[in-house]
Amino acid sequence: MNERTRHPPYLPFSKIGRSTTALFALVLFAWWAAGCQLNQRHEAVAFSTEAWKYKGVEGTKIVSDHYEIYTTCKRKPFLDALPTFMEACYLEYRRVLPTAAAPTERMKTYVFLRRAEWSRFTEEFAGPRAATYKQIRHGGYSEGGVTVSFYTNQATTFSILAHEGLHQYLEITGRHLIPAWINEGLACYFEAFEIDFHNRPTFIPQNNSLRSAAMREALANDALIPLREILDTNAGIAVHKQSSHVRSYYAQEWSLVLFLLDSPLTNKYHAGFKLLLDELGTEAMHRKATALLSADTAGQLSLGEAVFRAYITDRLDAFDADYRAFLRKRLDLREF
Repeated sequence: MNERTRHPPYLPFSKIGRSTTALFALVLFAWWAAGCQLNQRHEAVAFSTEAWKYKGVEGTKIVSDHYEIYTTCKRKPFLDALPTFMEACYLEYRRVLPTAAAPTERMKTYVFLRRAEWSRFTEEFAGPRAATYKQIRHGGYSEGGVTVSFYTNQATTFSILAHEGLHQYLEITGRHLIPAWINEGLACYFEAFEIDFHNRPTFIPQNNSLRSAAMREALANDALIPLREILDTNAGIAVHKQSSHVRSYYAQEWSLVLFLLDSPLTNKYHAGFKLLLDELGTEAMHRKATALLSADTAGQLSLGEAVFRAYITDRLDAFDADYRAFLRKRLDLREF
């Protein structure tokens, strides 16, 4: 992920001839209208700050429209960008999942400067689950509508916040029992972006270099996790395995969602996935999955696989072949 600065477009007035007054007026109006839209897009995010402490460590509380952020980080560029970045993430979550109910309260987010602070808070906050969370090497977690992360550098920390923020958004908008393959896949989908000079991200999920590298590693080592295992596994199970398996797990969740959201003109699974996004975590989704689970007298079907079969396809082998073809094209790989 690279941070780049983008500047608004400008109009080359010197190339407009004197005999094209009408065209000049039309272009000038279009430029003015575009400028108004640009200003609307870049309207400043309103937020307030106040002093906050954690165990005697000086910090800051930041309150914006949808977030209540607590941080011990003192890096001014990061603090200045944080509320704008998070509010932009919220808007993108709403765009991808438009039918989710709006949060009824601000989402609490903790960002600690040091891992030791994060670990101590996690022990107090998560109780018996702290041991699992402390397996996380770089990043954070979301629980009960609260995200808890620690700072590494600005770009990486923003990527983590965007990832965990998606989990938080699903939790706080009342979506329940969401299969891990889509929950983690969507979270990874928001990890890659470019930042403009207003601290707003443009999300570019296809350019996720971290996950692309992990996919290449898995394919090079013939370590691609089987589709049925991906549909059944959750992050809590994956995090206890070898680091290479963890990397492959998240990379495959990312690439699976990337594939399912690929162009509807060329992807026959796109419509089913969009319907799943509309019904994600709702009674309609659970009703469809339960029907398949009830018919599975052998008890071999997981919730994740049942949801996949209900919305995407029950021809897993054919889907896996299409998915691998997508990976070859996306990652420019030879047959595997």
